[in-house]
Amino acid sequence: MDRGDELDSGLGYEDVSHAKVTLKRDFLPWHKPRKQYIRSNQWNNVIGRLIDVLDLKSKARSLEYLSLPGPDLLDVRALYSTCAEKKVRIRFTGLNAIAVEDKASTMDQLISLDELRGLEFIDPSSGVHQDQLQRLSNKSSIAYQNVIKQAPTYDVINIDLCGSFLESPPKDEQNNYYEALFELLRFQADNRSDDWLFFITTRTNQDMVHVETFKRFVKVLEDIFDVDQAVYDKCNELNIFSADVLVDRKIDISKVDNLSFNNLVSAGIGKWVLSALTSQTPSFKSKMLKLFGYNVKLDPNSTCDMISFGFWCTKMPTKAVDVFGLAAGGVNLNSEDSEVAVSRCRVSVIESISKIVDVDQHLSNDEEFELALNSSVRLMKSARYDVISYVAWARKEHAKVMRLLAERG
Repeated sequence: MDRGDELDSGLGYEDVSHAKVTLKRDFLPWHKPRKQYIRSNQWNNVIGRLIDVLDLKSKARSLEYLSLPGPDLLDVRALYSTCAEKKVRIRFTGLNAIAVEDKASTMDQLISLDELRGLEFIDPSSGVHQDQLQRLSNKSSIAYQNVIKQAPTYDVINIDLCGSFLESPPKDEQNNYYEALFELLRFQADNRSDDWLFFITTRTNQDMVHVETFKRFVKVLEDIFDVDQAVYDKCNELNIFSADVLVDRKIDISKVDNLSFNNLVSAGIGKWVLSALTSQTPSFKSKMLKLFGYNVKLDPNSTCDMISFGFWCTKMPTKAVDVFGLAAGGVNLNSEDSEVAVSRCRVSVIESISKIVDVDQHLSNDEEFELALNSSVRLMKSARYDVISYVAWARKEHAKVMRLLAERG
């Protein structure tokens, strides 16, 4: 759903008069075409559907969007064309902790904010706040005050991490992603009625997942096998794990290879999000959407180790009867049974894992890579990057991945 040509006409750096702007030539991992492929084909595609479901255009309401945008605000720039096509404004809220001494990034973010706020389909009240997501559970933090206390709920939450949110030990007393994300998920469940989207991108390789967190994921999954036959059957049907890893409802950790490890972690993340949203009322069911992944470690023996997860979250009506016996009927008595709904969501996790889109493999097709590259070029141009240097860099990085795929056979 990418329409980068619209960005070209609306985000020109020549409009910024308060600073001298030069074209940038320092490129980062999330600048690669494969990341733009995910922005277009996972995030923007599903967000476009949500805009229609929520009927935001006829309601004349902005899309409430929370993310970790970085100084270039690339995710917002990419999403802009989708919202412009729908004629719906974006009201974005961002968290981005820039070091005081990093004047260049600070100026870059100010220019980006100036560019975006001047566009027709950007809500001018949008902003980026100087704090870390990990501090969200700290009630006195800038993050908490601006993301939760003084904010509405969000239509879309997009947590795009460079590393892993699973590196900390469970119940660590320090600020960490577990506390922050749980706070955010419960904020949505406790205060929202409409459908919403949750995206999280994280590393899943073994050296970036705390061993205790992994063990808890395994234990929870085994507990689910004991009570939900459908999930166990689906794991076996779709061969989620390598041979001898799953036997008689137990997971043999000693047999876990890279593929099984990633799939166990992916299942754990899906079950954790679902549990956070359904363990208490009000509750939301979270259907895991198609996963997208790629390789950060150029290791022939590894598999996708950066995975972008998506969840479509829908409120679960609470069934109620009058305990006094005065009312003959009840409320929501014909709604889906909560246990059935949760089981379906659990199964959706397994199904999504089995159908993950390996973006590196997909872009090994020359035509598909060129489409992704062209889309990425338009995005990078809008953010004031030197396009000629960018194309040379992107092709060089793509060649490394192609060599990796060839080595794997």
